[in-house]
Amino acid sequence: MAEPSPKPDASLPPPPAVAPPRGGDRDFLLHLEAYLARRDGVDKLLKISRYAAKIALSAPSSPIPPALAPRLKAFESSVGLSRKAFRLGKFVQDLNALRAATGGALNPTDRLLAAVAYGGEGVYYFVEQFVWLSKAGLIPAELSRRFQKISAWAELIGYFGSVALKVRELRKIGSLIQSRIESGKSADCDEEIRKLRTKLLLKQLSVIQDLADGLMALGDVRDGEGFLSSSLLMASAGLLSALVSTHKNWTSCILGFLQCEQGWKMRTRGLTRNHI
Repeated sequence: MAEPSPKPDASLPPPPAVAPPRGGDRDFLLHLEAYLARRDGVDKLLKISRYAAKIALSAPSSPIPPALAPRLKAFESSVGLSRKAFRLGKFVQDLNALRAATGGALNPTDRLLAAVAYGGEGVYYFVEQFVWLSKAGLIPAELSRRFQKISAWAELIGYFGSVALKVRELRKIGSLIQSRIESGKSADCDEEIRKLRTKLLLKQLSVIQDLADGLMALGDVRDGEGFLSSSLLMASAGLLSALVSTHKNWTSCILGFLQCEQGWKMRTRGLTRNHI
């Protein structure tokens, strides 16, 4: 016969319930937790650190001591390789987006642009896995150059389709805003216009990000020839893209933040009930 589980000693006081930080600290910390739980959130922080290091190394009057430059270069290379490993399997989200776009209610032009955008990006992420494997030493290093050229072309084609598709979406959102303004003034209408303007701003930032990334992809395709040979220009484009993407991800993880806050409250209630 199994022995009954021991009951908690009523003479011992229960541990104090954990109280959440008050004020803006609670919002920021839980929001940060939701942001870092995302693959894209960590990836963009790595991207910021990498291109900030590139700018520091390529700046004409860099204040970096000569002894520190090799370490910073090694750090930049290591972060670049880490990002490739961290994006393993990311091409699957492009396959799903492509399936949703081609099977949706888009017009033929938007469907074609979506196929170019998601198809190009999906091929890029897929081939980048082999670039990572070659740089990690698992497959012959001489294949790395070929894989990098294929991924660069696929990335450039993907950004071309993405920018064209988003420009069309910008026009549609602008037309919606104009029609809502002309339809009259009301509380519901003002709220809808505010949401549409926020959506318009995020879409504009997304176009800027794609243009910056497309510039770097063009530099990879051309092997850095001509004006694209400036390492400072390429690093600045990369940093701009990383900052814009970080802002978008930070803004869009509000739902994750609310879910995290709800989970924290449930865990706190569970701790309290266990000691009553």
